[in-house]
Amino acid sequence: MPNHIAKKILFIGLFTCSQSQMYAQTKAHELSRYATVDPSYNALSKTPGTMNKAGAPWIYGYSELESWRLQVMQKENKDAALKVGYPGDYHLAYKNVSFRLQNKSDAIINSLIFYTTGDVKVVVNDHMVIYDSKAKTSVHSIDLTTGISVRKLQVNLSTTGEPGCLLIENGPFSTSNKAWAWQAGKEEWQPAFQYLQLSNGRLPHEGTLQQIHLNTVSQADKISDFGRELLGYVYVQSTTKPIIGVGESVAEAQDTSKQNLEQTAELIDVGSGSWRSKVPLAFRYVKVFTPKDAAVSCGALYYPAQYKGAFSCSDSLLTKIWMNSAYTLRLCMDDFLIDGVKRDRLPWAGDLAMSMQANAFSFADREPVRRSLLVLGRAGIKQKDINGIVDYSLWWIISQDMYQQYYGDMPHLKREWSRIKAALNVLNSRCDSLGLLKAKDTWLFVDWVDANKNTALQILWWWAQNSAAKLASRMGDTKTMELYNKKSALLKDQLLKLAWNKQKGAWMDDPYHPQKISRHANIFAVISNMADRSQYKQIASVLKGSEADKVGTPYMAGFENMALSRLGNEVQSLNNVKSYWGGMLNNGATTFWEAYDASQTGNEKLAFYDRPYGKSLCHAWSSGPAAFLPSEILGVKPLADGWKIFSIAPQTGSLKQINATVPTPHGNILFEIIAQKMQVQIPAGTSAQWKGKLYPGPIVLKGNVE
Repeated sequence: MPNHIAKKILFIGLFTCSQSQMYAQTKAHELSRYATVDPSYNALSKTPGTMNKAGAPWIYGYSELESWRLQVMQKENKDAALKVGYPGDYHLAYKNVSFRLQNKSDAIINSLIFYTTGDVKVVVNDHMVIYDSKAKTSVHSIDLTTGISVRKLQVNLSTTGEPGCLLIENGPFSTSNKAWAWQAGKEEWQPAFQYLQLSNGRLPHEGTLQQIHLNTVSQADKISDFGRELLGYVYVQSTTKPIIGVGESVAEAQDTSKQNLEQTAELIDVGSGSWRSKVPLAFRYVKVFTPKDAAVSCGALYYPAQYKGAFSCSDSLLTKIWMNSAYTLRLCMDDFLIDGVKRDRLPWAGDLAMSMQANAFSFADREPVRRSLLVLGRAGIKQKDINGIVDYSLWWIISQDMYQQYYGDMPHLKREWSRIKAALNVLNSRCDSLGLLKAKDTWLFVDWVDANKNTALQILWWWAQNSAAKLASRMGDTKTMELYNKKSALLKDQLLKLAWNKQKGAWMDDPYHPQKISRHANIFAVISNMADRSQYKQIASVLKGSEADKVGTPYMAGFENMALSRLGNEVQSLNNVKSYWGGMLNNGATTFWEAYDASQTGNEKLAFYDRPYGKSLCHAWSSGPAAFLPSEILGVKPLADGWKIFSIAPQTGSLKQINATVPTPHGNILFEIIAQKMQVQIPAGTSAQWKGKLYPGPIVLKGNVE
C-alpha cells in the first residue's frame, strides 16, 4: 500500500469503561515503573490512604479553613526557623461567626447534639436562646424535655486560635443539609462549605500529612542516606540526646554552623530512648555527630496521592525526568501546592501556573489547586499584590482560567468571580493612558534574572485580560467579556507598535524604551497565544539563539520548552529537557531544583540568595516536564473545560515508542505510539480533535503519525 494512502487510514472501535477502571494501572504505568523514586508510589489508589469517614460533614465559612491552614503553615515555618519572606495580604479566619439553617417547615426537637469550636450560643426562631456554653472539645448536648417547635436554628461561635466550625450528625438540622449558611464580620450570609469528617477524630482544619516509616538506604562516615529527597520527621534511637545535622546535600548535613542552617535540627525526647526532630525537615542526608551508635530512621510525610498519570518512552532519560518531576510535585502537595519543602512551604501564584499543569498530568487532584487559588486571592489586591508581586496578581487570574480548562469546576468560579472582577478593577486603575500596566511601588518578578521585564509584564497583562474574557463568558457576564475582549485587542495593538521589532523579528524588553530582545517576552507571547503564526519562525530563531539573555530558573525553562515545541521545534525542546533536567539528575538530584546552572561546580550549585545552602533542591515550579512532556510530544491539551474536548497532535521526533496515560475527570486518555503507529483510547464524556475532526468517546483511534 502506498505510504501516502496509509497515512489517511483511521480505525474507530468502541469500548466500555467502568468507574472502577477509570484510573487503573495502565501500560504506561507498567513501562515506567523502573524509574520510580517515590517510596509510596501507587497507581491504583491514594497512598497514604485518605482519613475521611462517612457521616454528616463539618461546615465552615467559605475559605475559612484554608485561610486558617495558611496561618498555621506560616507559624510552622517560624518554628522550623526557615529563612522565608512571604509578602502580600492574606485573610485571617474570623473569630466570631454564625451558622444558620432555616427549614421549610417546623420540626419538633427534644434534644440537639452537636460538636463545634469556641464558645457557643444556640438561638432558635430568631429570638429564643436555648443554649450558652464555653468552648469544649467534647460533645455539646441540649436536652429539651418538653420539646420545642423549630424552623430556624442559628449557632453563634466565638473562637480563639482556630476557625469556627459545626457538626450535627442527625436530625432535621444535620449539617448534611446544604442549606446551612454562614456569616461573619461584614460578610453577607452565604452558603457554608462542607468538609468530610476524619477517621482519627481530628477536626478538618487540624488535618496533617500522614507519616510513612522509612529506613536509610545506605550509611557511610556517620551519614545516613535515605536515597531520595524527603519531607518528614527524623527519628534517632539513642540512650543520650543526639546531635545531628540534616540536609538536602551531604555538604549541608555536615555543616552545623548556625549562620548556614536553613532549618532547625533540634530534637525532642519522645520516650523509650527515641528522639524526634522538633519539626518536619527537608532532607536526604542525616549526619549523627554523637553518639556513635545511634540508629536513624524517618517518618516521611506524604499528601494522599495516586499516580493517575504516567509517561514512558523509548528514551529512558525522558521517562526518568517525567517520574522525578512527578515526585518533585508530590513532595510539594499539602493543603496547597507549595513552592518547596525546604522553603518556603507556602503557596505562590506564579509557581502555581506551572505546578497546576504538572498536577493535571500526574495526580489530577484539583483540591490543592482550588485551595491555593482560593487562599491567595481571598484578601484581594487593593492594598498589596498577590504574594506582593504584580505579575503574580496576573498569574492568579490566568491560573483561574487554566484551572477551569484542566479541572472544570464551575462552582469554584461562581464563588470566586466577584473577587476576580475586583482584582481586575484594581489592575485597570494602575494602567496608563495606553492601557499598559504600571509596576510602581510593587515587586515585578517574572524570573530570577536581572533584566528589564516590562514587555513581559504587559504580555502577561494581555494574557490576564484574555483569560478574564473567557472566565466572563463562562459566567454569562457579557458586559465583562466584551470589555476585556476590547481591552486585550487594544493592548495587543499597542504592544505590536511599541515592543515588536520587525527588523529583529522579536519582542523587545520595554515598550517605551526598547533596548534588548527579551527572551521572557517572546516565550510569553507564544504560550499565551498572543503571537501570530506569522511571527513564529522569527520567534523560534530568538529562542534558539543566544542574543536574548537566558532564563534563570526551571520555572521559566519549562515555559520556554513549551514555546519551542509550539513553534515546531520539538527536537530542540526535547534536547533542552534532557540537557537541563537531565543535568540535575546527573548531579545526583532525585527532585528538581529551584534554579540550575550547568556551569556551576561543587558546592557552588547549592548556593542561592547569598547563602551556601539557600537553594531549594525540591521546588514545584521545576516539575514542568510532568506536564509538557506528554502535552507537547502528544499535542494533548484540553480545548473545553474539564477535558470534555481535547486535542491530539503528536510530534514524536526521534522517539520510537511512547506510552502515556493522561487523567481527566471522565477517565484516562491512553496513548500508545510504536514506530509512528498510534492508538488512542478516548473515554466516554470526552471528544478528541484530531486532524480537524472531532471523535466522541468512548472510542479507540488508530492511525499513523505524520
